[in-house]
Amino acid sequence: MNSLKLAEKRRSVREYKNRRLSEDDRNYLKQLITEKPLIAEDASLEFIFIEDGEKAAKDLEGGLAGYFGKMIEAPHYFALLSDPKSKCYKITGYVGEWLILNATKKDIGTCWIEVIDSEKTKEVLNIQSDKEVVALIAAGYPKKEYKLSNIYASIKRGSISALTDLGYPNIDSGYSKEIVSSRKSITEFVFIDKWGNVPDIEELEMRGIHEALFYMRLAPSYKNRQPWYFVVRGNEIDLFIKQSDEISEAMQCLDAGIAMFYFEVGLHDAGIKGNWNLSDFDIESEITEDYKAAGRYQY
Repeated sequence: MNSLKLAEKRRSVREYKNRRLSEDDRNYLKQLITEKPLIAEDASLEFIFIEDGEKAAKDLEGGLAGYFGKMIEAPHYFALLSDPKSKCYKITGYVGEWLILNATKKDIGTCWIEVIDSEKTKEVLNIQSDKEVVALIAAGYPKKEYKLSNIYASIKRGSISALTDLGYPNIDSGYSKEIVSSRKSITEFVFIDKWGNVPDIEELEMRGIHEALFYMRLAPSYKNRQPWYFVVRGNEIDLFIKQSDEISEAMQCLDAGIAMFYFEVGLHDAGIKGNWNLSDFDIESEITEDYKAAGRYQY
């Protein structure tokens, strides 16, 4: 089927208008969190909508949360809570990015925010839960005037894709190109049959996964690390994340979950339907300690 190409630029909004979302938009977001994907149940994932973002931002200053250590001021936030396990962190990233794309549908700006101290964050936000605050997502109207829905570009107007199934049938495909941050080429992060075996683009096209990899290379990641690597074997695709001592396990797992979401959208576009397995799979012995297996897509 024809596809809507996912964002040639995926914008994270870090400056917001000094006004709250309309009642309709707030209700829309609150309704969304009651309809999150079924995978959220595997992490006992909770989303808490924080109405008073101005107060929350002030309370979280001083190193409790932020982007590169600086708190992003926004009219509202979502607090994302789960059990403190790597699998749960990945699911949080997957579902959080699903939420962001649905917010984009209404031109609501968003930004992932790292939580440094979960317990103190729960205290200042008055969150009563035994779960960990894994991350925050800022929400509000972008300060700059542009339509967030324009981050999508289609082959032609009216084309359909896996995004249609996710609730994006009428996204405006018109937008103006701008310089975007550098991205890896597809062959820099995918191997065939075994680690280190770099494929030709033609081979990826023959397997029908080249467009899914295009989606993947445009996915957001913390500090734009683009830490994902794939090994394609038969009807299985393994995802690996390059590890960093400077980034928390939670943030690295969030990146993995976000990658899983974008890659799955691309695979569905290509007609490849399957599911992510986040545990109980063997990895290659030649993978070094710098890389960690994050999941296996089986179809």
